[in-house]
Amino acid sequence: MKQILKCSLFAIWLGSCSPSYNLPAEYQSVATNKAIIANPHVRVGEEYLYRATITAYGHTFSGLLAAKITADNTWRVALTTDFGNTLFDFENQSGKIKTNYITPDLNRKIIIRTLTTDFKHLLKTHWQVTQKYTNGTIEVQQSKDGNDAVYLFTSGTNLSKQLNMQGKKLYTTFTYNSNNITIEHHTFTIKIVLEPLIINH
Repeated sequence: MKQILKCSLFAIWLGSCSPSYNLPAEYQSVATNKAIIANPHVRVGEEYLYRATITAYGHTFSGLLAAKITADNTWRVALTTDFGNTLFDFENQSGKIKTNYITPDLNRKIIIRTLTTDFKHLLKTHWQVTQKYTNGTIEVQQSKDGNDAVYLFTSGTNLSKQLNMQGKKLYTTFTYNSNNITIEHHTFTIKIVLEPLIINH
C-alpha cells in the first residue's frame, strides 16, 4: 500500500502536466432547456450490491461493495472482503463525507479522497443540464459537479458513459453496460470494476 501512495503522489504531479480535454469535433452544440435529468442506474431509497474489483498500480483487491442511497446527495458505501472483513465504510450526508472505518493500509487522505470522489460521481441521482451536444446519434449532456464539468453520453434514457473533469482535465471515465460499471482514472493508475449482484428497484 505504501507503493500505491507513492505512485499516487507522483500521478498527481504528472496529471498536472496532462493536456486539457475537449469533446471530439463530431459533437456539435445544440439548444437546451437546462432540464434536470435522472441517473438511470441509481435512485433514492434503493440499496445496491456489487462484486468490486479494484486495481491500483499492479495491486488488486476485491470484495462486496454495498451502497444505500437515502436522499439526494446522501448515501453510505462499504467494501468487505469475501471473509467478511471491512476494508472501508464511507458516508455522505448532504455533501459532508464521513469515514466510519478504513483499514490502516488504506488510511491515507489521498486514497480516501479518490474513493469518495468516485462514489460521489457514481451515486449522484440527478444532474442539472447546462449545455447539450450531439453527433446525430448520441447526445452529450453537460452538467457540473461543483466547479468541474461532467459529460453524460446518452441515447434516450440510457446513460452509457460519464466523463468527470477536474478543472480542464479528464479525471475519470465511467462506462456503463449490462454486465458491469467500469471506473477508469486518467490521473492515477486505478481501475474499478463493479458487477451488480442485487439491485432493488
